[in-house]
Amino acid sequence: MSSIDFVLDGFSAAYTLSQSATMFEGTSLAFTDASATAVFYVSQTDMQNVFKFESDSFDINDLSASDIRYFTYMENWPAGLVINPVNAMLDKSGSANAITQVGIPNKMLVKHDFIRYLALKLFNTPSGVDLFNNENELIAHLNDMGNSSYQNDISGSLWKYATNASTAIDNTNFILDASSNVKCTTDHLTSNDNICRELFNQILYANKSRFSDISLNTLGVRSLPILTGDSISYRFTVFPKAGQNDITGVAAFGGRSYRIKLLVVADATGENTTVDNTELSTANVTYTKNA
Repeated sequence: MSSIDFVLDGFSAAYTLSQSATMFEGTSLAFTDASATAVFYVSQTDMQNVFKFESDSFDINDLSASDIRYFTYMENWPAGLVINPVNAMLDKSGSANAITQVGIPNKMLVKHDFIRYLALKLFNTPSGVDLFNNENELIAHLNDMGNSSYQNDISGSLWKYATNASTAIDNTNFILDASSNVKCTTDHLTSNDNICRELFNQILYANKSRFSDISLNTLGVRSLPILTGDSISYRFTVFPKAGQNDITGVAAFGGRSYRIKLLVVADATGENTTVDNTELSTANVTYTKNA
């Protein structure tokens, strides 16, 4: 059975630094950058425990039917699965196009890659990071930025229509399912923040056979058939602070976009990044989410 590469535009985000990298002294030349793919690992069981659906019709291929309901059981989201995009890994299977291709232990995450990107643009070499005298502050700033993206763009989207949300956010599109006594969405909500529906429809488009075991004798809330080998992707873009180029006088340059790819595996325990809690706080630093 073929794998599916899901895409969730509802998670996508772009941020701009409000802190510039600073340096002791040096020079730089322009360099053309390329996008990169960074990965997290998520387990098939966890994804199936979170995303579920229900239909009172066996004709699951009929998208015009109004009887399909979508459930997001966020109480089943693993406590340790914090998808802070700046902590996605660029030296693991499925990743691609890191600024530095040779692995550097514990320094091959998106946040490290973006600082190397700044060095490339400013000094024409990723080794130029040694000329920044505030690398720890930049790392911490990126950590905070990524955490904001996780809390607002990802977790916020998932909790928006979670089954155990305390109140209905939209009384038209967010309903109480009488049979399960939990909240759900329907096909009346077609926006890309209806995450479970987005996943459902992409499975339906890519591999209808995954629903081949649905029958009149097996009704009720069931897991989305998200399987090992699938991936769930979204875009995370980081822009430097305006005027960042002034420290070396190079031409102004744009941001760097990352495809954050959640690779579905049999068991993701212990495979993801452990965040370095010794990095400095940036409580006095702010940043802007781009429209």
